[in-house]
Amino acid sequence: MQRGFAARCAGLLAVGLCAVALDAQAAGNDANICIKETGEAAIDACSRAIQSKRYAGHVLARQYLSRGVERRAKEDYESALADFAEAARIDKKYADAFYNRCAVYNFRKEYDAAIAECSQAIKLGPSADAVVAGGSERLGKDNALSDYYAERGFAYFKKDDYVHALPDLDNAVRLNANNGRALKTRGLTYEAKGDSRAAADLASAKLLGE
Repeated sequence: MQRGFAARCAGLLAVGLCAVALDAQAAGNDANICIKETGEAAIDACSRAIQSKRYAGHVLARQYLSRGVERRAKEDYESALADFAEAARIDKKYADAFYNRCAVYNFRKEYDAAIAECSQAIKLGPSADAVVAGGSERLGKDNALSDYYAERGFAYFKKDDYVHALPDLDNAVRLNANNGRALKTRGLTYEAKGDSRAAADLASAKLLGE
């Protein structure tokens, strides 16, 4: 009788351990999909990974960031800003979280807020796992920092503050000569100032798809 009870307990224990293992595997799959996929599949996977309570620190912050990037792509800007804010709260040194908030504020024409967020991103510097928005392609630190400067330079340009815009855009191009957004914005800045260097920058930007 005792042996039967022990066998049943062992069976229940095995089932429980299997369930735990399956839960862990599912959470791991969600975490992977969250980072590597795009669209609704990524948003749903990120949400499940976050809700699993299995992750903390930078890993959790990156899940919020990834979900925010996908929500921004769907033009759900309020939810995206909330996700980026949570990523920054969890990991206060996560520059990409501030950069992505900067990009949203620029889109919404809230340029002072954009400048503040990008300034914090520049101050912190890119993380080792900075990636192309909406994808898994890892950026080098110079390319990521170039994007930060380009985004802040754009905000200054839109405020007609060319004195601050040009140094940022120069830094962006210096760090990544193929940053089409930086080249285009610098070209437009030169054009607004009546500077003949505008044409070269705008032509280069066009070749890069801007």
